[in-house]
Parts: sequence; structure tokens; C-alpha cells
Amino acid sequence: MNNHHRQQTTMVTQYPRYSSVTAALIWPIIVRPLLCKIQKHSQQAAVVLLKALGKCEHRRPGFLLEFITEILATRNIISMNMTEALLRMQSQIPEFEEQRCRRQEEPFQELNRRTFALKKILSRIPDVLYDRQVFLETIRKIASAIKKLLDCVNDITDKRSIEQRKREFIKDSKNFSQTLKEYFKHGDSSSVLQSAAQLILATNAIQKTIKISCDPRDQTSSAIHQLNNITK
Repeated sequence: MNNHHRQQTTMVTQYPRYSSVTAALIWPIIVRPLLCKIQKHSQQAAVVLLKALGKCEHRRPGFLLEFITEILATRNIISMNMTEALLRMQSQIPEFEEQRCRRQEEPFQELNRRTFALKKILSRIPDVLYDRQVFLETIRKIASAIKKLLDCVNDITDKRSIEQRKREFIKDSKNFSQTLKEYFKHGDSSSVLQSAAQLILATNAIQKTIKISCDPRDQTSSAIHQLNNITK
């Protein structure tokens, strides 16, 4: 099975409308950073694009992945591993304010730090995958980051909606661990990249759920704040 077909058939627990983790990550890793950059120059242009792209993606989940793939094809870029590219791009984007929990209590601020740190480490995988010693050290850092994030989540709340996200996150963490075992046996790097991307998606989901459940609701959201919800 080739990488593209695997990406198209991997179901995404956190976003069931998507058939692949790759498609689900296009918005947070490519589109949202682009819109935030545009917003700095033109709020109106950012809102117009937000509505247009959001509507297309909502009506046809995966549209943005197809759209970007077509753009790349016009430049004769047809063999790119999109999952690997998304992981690399994740390492270069900041943590956007609308994604962070606004609560000032230390557990919530620690959550922001822990989710960002885990995604940062996961995004290094494409660069260290083929250096066994460095990769093993990266795996140890990922395991530590996962534990610290779960400890942080446990300190915040035990609401049912968050418990469901936590169970999904734990499941994806275990799947990631199993994928690593298979990689060291059979050398299937594409599965490792896919599993790392899924763990990033799960990290986004647990942070978003806590934000929705716990953030104060007395502030008016900006247009770009809608980026968190428009493609769900």
C-alpha cells in the first residue's frame, strides 16, 4: 500500500468527518498560520478567505488537501510525502493565541506549555528518524512529554468530555509506541510519520476541549478565533 493510499484510508478519531490525519492537519498547520499572517496586513481579506475556505472544507472534508495537492502538481511536485511535510512545518509555527487556554491559573498555563512542547518534539521525527541514537533519545523525550501532559490534564479536571479526549490521547500514544516497535522490526518509516501526525492531532484535540470547557466565556471572539471550530 503506498503512502498516499494509506493517508486516505486512516480514520481520524478526533475528527470523524476526515478520512485521514493528513487531511485533518492541513487546516491547523498550513491554513491557520497563513490566515494569521494575512490578518496582520488585512483583516478583511483574512475574514473573506476564512469564510470561503472554511465553507469548502466543511462541505467537503479533505478539500484543502486536494487543493494543495493540485497546486503542487502544477509545479511538477507529485511525489511529496505530505505527512512528513506537515510534521516539518509543525516545527516552524508558533502556538497561536486562539489555541491557548486563557485561564491564568498555573495548571492551564502548564497545559499550554506541555502541548506545545510535545508537538515540537514530535515534529523533529522526520529529521532524526534515520539516526538511530538520536531517534532513540527523541523517543525518550516524547515519552516524557506525554507523561507530563497527562499529569497536567489530570491536575485540571475530570469532566466527562475531557476524559473522553484523554482516553483517545492515551490510545494514540499507545499506537505510537506500537508503531515504533514495528519500525525497529520492519523499517516502515511511513507508519511512524503517520502515527506521529495522529498524536499531534490528538494533542490539539485535548487542548481544544479543555479550552472550550474551562475558558471564560465573557470575551468576544475575533474572526480568526473561529479557526478552531469551522472545520470540526
